[in-house]
Amino acid sequence: MKKRTDIPFSSDSSKFFIPWLSMFMVFIATLILAIAIVVYSSVQSWTSNISGTLTVQIPTHTEKGESREEQINKDIEMTLTLLRSSEGITGATLLSDEQMATLMEPWLGQSDTINELPLPKIIDVNADPNNFPNIRRLKADLFDQVPEAQLDSHRAALSDLVAFFENMVHLIAFILLLILITTALSVIYVTKSSMSVHQKVIELIHMMGASDFYITIQFAMRSFKLTLLGSFIGFLLAIPIMVLFDYFLRQMSSSFVLESTLNPAQWLILLSIPLLTALLSFLTAYRTVSKTLKQTL
Repeated sequence: MKKRTDIPFSSDSSKFFIPWLSMFMVFIATLILAIAIVVYSSVQSWTSNISGTLTVQIPTHTEKGESREEQINKDIEMTLTLLRSSEGITGATLLSDEQMATLMEPWLGQSDTINELPLPKIIDVNADPNNFPNIRRLKADLFDQVPEAQLDSHRAALSDLVAFFENMVHLIAFILLLILITTALSVIYVTKSSMSVHQKVIELIHMMGASDFYITIQFAMRSFKLTLLGSFIGFLLAIPIMVLFDYFLRQMSSSFVLESTLNPAQWLILLSIPLLTALLSFLTAYRTVSKTLKQTL
């Protein structure tokens, strides 16, 4: 049964404007917050995965294409000895030909020609994240003993990319803040317009003994219900877009992609958007009506 109100709200246009506004705002906010969550989770995962990993490449051929077969084994032994004795290094392992073939399979497929390619020897190096080695000093030591060896730090290589995505998260947070401010300002405008439409009714019931709180709560609850209705519609409309986005990410062949799957906690965060938007609408309408009544009555 619909609860009766003393103010004829059905006669003003806010019953259409507020749901449409909240639907659009929540639709946009849900999508960009989902993107922010995916980006943030991916950055955390990348940082965790690369924090203690280094690789050393030792070329098997010279720049002119000549084989270094006689020298390569000596270079590998010297490199392994240096790495394992360096501070902050917890392990160093030479990748086998089978492991190299597995790494190259996404690009070259399953083919015996992989073994014929002049691929460098790769040494997988594990570093202590809490005592990360001095990369500059390690490169200098490697250059002194094995000039052909090349040390690659995934942390350094991806630092700019991680910083870019972190800045993207900050930008998305700023956009969300603008959406909240826009929503609040719109609710203020609609509430004041509604109060102007029902000015005479408000004065009448106030003269009959209605308190400011009684009048204020009716406007606030109406704004809350209309916003909640529009917000959940906007949230439901955003779900198919997120599912489609997840599908396209899963189709990417590269292993270095955004982690698109949202966990239950992250879904709860997204689900809180309609509720928080409705609560914001309630508080904004309540304060607007309360302040206006004190000035006019």
